[in-house]
Amino acid sequence: MDSIAAFPPIGLAELDESWSLTKRYDTKFIVEQALLEKILTETSTEFAALEIDGLRRFNYRTTYFDTPDLLLYRDHAQRRRRRVKVRTREYLDSDRTRLEVKAKMGNGQTRKTLFEDHSALGTAEIDLIDNAIAEIYPTKRYENLGSQLTQSAVTEFTRSTLISRNSAERMTCDTELFLESNGARFRLKPGLVLVEVKSPQRISETVRQLRHVGWHSTSFSKYGAAIEATHDLRPRIHSAESLARKLDRVD
Repeated sequence: MDSIAAFPPIGLAELDESWSLTKRYDTKFIVEQALLEKILTETSTEFAALEIDGLRRFNYRTTYFDTPDLLLYRDHAQRRRRRVKVRTREYLDSDRTRLEVKAKMGNGQTRKTLFEDHSALGTAEIDLIDNAIAEIYPTKRYENLGSQLTQSAVTEFTRSTLISRNSAERMTCDTELFLESNGARFRLKPGLVLVEVKSPQRISETVRQLRHVGWHSTSFSKYGAAIEATHDLRPRIHSAESLARKLDRVD
């Protein structure tokens, strides 16, 4: 994405220092890259771009975990307002890994609990997962969940991250998104970008601006799309028609 080069840089240490939102609202958009490039060119004075060792585009691999009967996926598909997601994330360019317990709160906020330098589910990770969930949702539904989890999907993508210089907002732009589950592999159609605005406000100033120029937010879930593209399940998070417009099968 050429427009990212126009933004002033921000380093990882400065980003970590200025961005501490473990509770936030996430708003997603899927747009044509050409349209995103135009918007970013017009707003380059409002954001700074994450830059590490001269790079502004970074490669990620995320591994998702679920129960054998896909309890966590089903909680999302059934529109449960309070639900969790468990995953590990690898930052491939910097050789960082971490375990994440991502919770959707009843008020629509997202809360993340992060454990650095964990990349597999062993005894220590199972305890971390169960303790984090018990703190967020002390419910029998997720009791001892960690020991029931198994790998259910993998996603890979390239991300650029922009930080607002005027407010507590963060925008990520994901391209080259691949989804893999159940022995099959799909990708986001070429030319499309998954944009996510993260903010302490339900509707941030950036979201207002994007909606004003005609962008429509989406409930697209990487994990949900990976499961639904490779399993025949009901109910669903995305319709089959919606996924067909966004994804291509990779042979």
